[in-house]
Amino acid sequence: MSSSTSVLIVGAGPVGLLAALGLARRGIRCTLIDQNAQADAQSYAVVLHPRALAILTDIDVTAPLLWQGRSFRKVVIRADGERRAVLDLMPASPHADGALTLPQNVLRTALETALRAEGVPVLYRHRLATLEQNENGVLARIARSSAPRLQHGEPSIDPELTEIRADFLIGADGPQSAVRSALGIPLVTYVPPQSFAFFNVPRDLHAGAETELALWQGSSNAMYPLHGGAARYSFQVADGWPRAPRTDAFKRLIAERMPWHAVSDEAVEWSGVARFTGALAASFVKGRVFLAGDAAHTTSPIGVQSLNVGLHEARLLARGIDESRRGGDLARFTAHYESGRQLEWRRLLGLGEPVRVGSKAPAWVRQHLPALLSSLPASGEDLDDLLDQLCCAVL
Repeated sequence: MSSSTSVLIVGAGPVGLLAALGLARRGIRCTLIDQNAQADAQSYAVVLHPRALAILTDIDVTAPLLWQGRSFRKVVIRADGERRAVLDLMPASPHADGALTLPQNVLRTALETALRAEGVPVLYRHRLATLEQNENGVLARIARSSAPRLQHGEPSIDPELTEIRADFLIGADGPQSAVRSALGIPLVTYVPPQSFAFFNVPRDLHAGAETELALWQGSSNAMYPLHGGAARYSFQVADGWPRAPRTDAFKRLIAERMPWHAVSDEAVEWSGVARFTGALAASFVKGRVFLAGDAAHTTSPIGVQSLNVGLHEARLLARGIDESRRGGDLARFTAHYESGRQLEWRRLLGLGEPVRVGSKAPAWVRQHLPALLSSLPASGEDLDDLLDQLCCAVL
């Protein structure tokens, strides 16, 4: 058996959900699949940049995010132990003061709820098996788990269905992207794998508490305020750390890299270690298939840029596909998406000469510029504005 849709989206993370929502609200039929049984239940903290908050405000899904998130406006930068700068993030809307930290599952739930209201369920436990395409469309063969688990009572794909025909396909299925693999597009590593340790710690943070970025001996470290009287500390560490570091490890890192923070005997509420690379897909487009989010790029978790730029890419794709279906120039949109994505990510990864350091910039900015580019909680015009505050300019 087979079915058809206008756009098949592979991957139901925030990027895939936002792309589907943008298409559905434009009246474009879409099908969204994810190989997992359900949305990841683990609540990782994420940071939404002002540009991403503006996108979410436009589609009216920010109310639950603001209720369960923590806004911040200022970014304090310390380099080699010295307080160097305080940067201001421009607010995205009258309701959000700068950027926002929140659990990722809150963002995913808000987007999926809005998508369900448009009549589009997420088809979990369905994965891309093979992919073919020609100038007219895409043929995807879908494999389903032998024991499907329904999400929110939504129906699964008919067990006999093995093919979906679509006009376009969006791959938003993460760093191990099956879509990118099926297209034969390599993910080129520009920054070697780096390990980061994360700690959620109770903190009595005042309203409007700043985010802190600490650059120390070539490593990037940060503290973000969280909702509910807590803080997320992130440290770049050597390989070989345990998966769940203990409180004593957190205390050692604080004493070494953020000694201005008082450390009490309170227990770490959650900890984890993960590895990240600075990598970029050789191409974002092949025929009628587009890549977005972590399927096309990965970078340091300190600035959370891959997620935020991915949300911007989801909006671009919804708009571009809509315009092409209305008679717009598909080849022109495809070329613009490819060139624009490559340009933005080559800047973020510090490739070539993306930033000019002005004569008034202090020496520490020039010394730590690569780490700043990947660690500031901003992208697009937000990042341009922060670099301008540091007397730098994006070329």
